Amino acid sequence: MTASTLATPRLPPVASVALAAWLGLVLLGGATGFFAGLPFPGTQVIILGLVVATIVAGFAVPALRAWIDGLPLRALISINVFRMVGFVFLAYAARGQLAQVFADRAGWGDIAVGALALGLVAAGEPRTALHRGLTYAWNALGTLDLVTALVTATFVTIRGVTPGVQALLTLPLVVIPAFLVPIYFAAHVLIFRRLVSGNVR
Repeated sequence: MTASTLATPRLPPVASVALAAWLGLVLLGGATGFFAGLPFPGTQVIILGLVVATIVAGFAVPALRAWIDGLPLRALISINVFRMVGFVFLAYAARGQLAQVFADRAGWGDIAVGALALGLVAAGEPRTALHRGLTYAWNALGTLDLVTALVTATFVTIRGVTPGVQALLTLPLVVIPAFLVPIYFAAHVLIFRRLVSGNVR
């Protein structure tokens, strides 16, 4: 894998500003306790809204859609390599700061998805039927992992499990559900679209 094989076009300036503003608001919300102070299901609604908004933007905003279509498929897959930081959930649970059931599902799930993403990126473009099939399977697994994490976090909150998932609503972990998760969801949807359309370069 060389720098040239994953060369990417420049993100449209408006999208760059929007991303920076979004991340800034998430950091502010985590620092001030805004997310942690919301009654259930306030945070869940916000995260789901961000997921939908990110996916819609990827399809409906012409400049952003053109930028995404210009990305190598492996670039979209490669951002998921960073999900191997799921070990952080396991570390928080080991210290008694995060529900073990959430850490086990989301942590190990993210580690697996990230490691498999690394393998897919190293394997090159999915031009063969087998490689495309493996990419479809990985993409489905990655989507299921995100859904499982959100459902488990909601279940833990409803059941009042202690420790719960409050650590996810404050810095630094709040960046994961409120910023990265919507981006990962959108990436999976866009990868599915690329695979179906045959645009696997």
